[in-house]
Amino acid sequence: MSRYGFLLSRRWLGLAVIFLVIAVACVFLGAWQWSRHEDRSAANALVNGNYDSAPQPIEDVVSDAVPAGLVWRSVVVEGSYTGEQVVVRNRPVDGAAAARVLAVLEVHEEDDDGGRLVVVDRGWVPLGEGEPQLPDYPTGEVTLAGRLRAAEGTDERTAPAGQVYRIEPDTVAEAAGVEGGELFDGYLMATAEDGAPATGLEPFPRPDTSPGNHLSYAFQWWVFALGAVVGYVVLARREAKELGGVPERAAGPARTPRRRTDADEEDALIDAQLQDQ
Repeated sequence: MSRYGFLLSRRWLGLAVIFLVIAVACVFLGAWQWSRHEDRSAANALVNGNYDSAPQPIEDVVSDAVPAGLVWRSVVVEGSYTGEQVVVRNRPVDGAAAARVLAVLEVHEEDDDGGRLVVVDRGWVPLGEGEPQLPDYPTGEVTLAGRLRAAEGTDERTAPAGQVYRIEPDTVAEAAGVEGGELFDGYLMATAEDGAPATGLEPFPRPDTSPGNHLSYAFQWWVFALGAVVGYVVLARREAKELGGVPERAAGPARTPRRRTDADEEDALIDAQLQDQ
């Protein structure tokens, strides 16, 4: 029987399955962390490439929606706020509990009697006890500078009056009581209203562009996968050694019998005589 025939026993087949499952799981977890690293790198590249761009008129940059490659680009638009302000709660900023304040900006265009509607994230207020106090938005024509952001997905939950769970233009416009007009598919993160930050609101900090730990986590999971394979091999070799004893090659070279000398012969003769007496 092979020295490693025990590997076909039920016990060792079960161990093989367990170690294989561990190794495969670690490989997939490493691949997941790698994909998160790539996503983080792509997001950081967008911030680094677009965040400090010079503001341009919004119509010169985008039309109806925000392409993925233009997120964080700086644009300028003129219009007037309309409807009620809307709050997005539980959106921490730099670790602080915060509520983001949204409003709808109506952009009047010559060829559109209904106007164009753009959702604006004006800033944020700290969350404390009770309802947050929202400063009024400026009345009349406003020159707004902001950064392009893609619209968030819809949320099926019903939010309280004056609140939304996601920054989705249709949902925000409905919560603000604004009807009619063409909604821009995306929103603006305001940086200035008429050349100054929004009064009474905190500005948003620059996004964090650190690479994070996803890459190191990926390699750690892959090391764990390799460790599972190595661990199984070590256990198998140890079992084979215990079952088979010390291998022959470990016993050392065979000893050559020593040649008997005359002294040995005399000693043997004396021993024989003593035994006869």
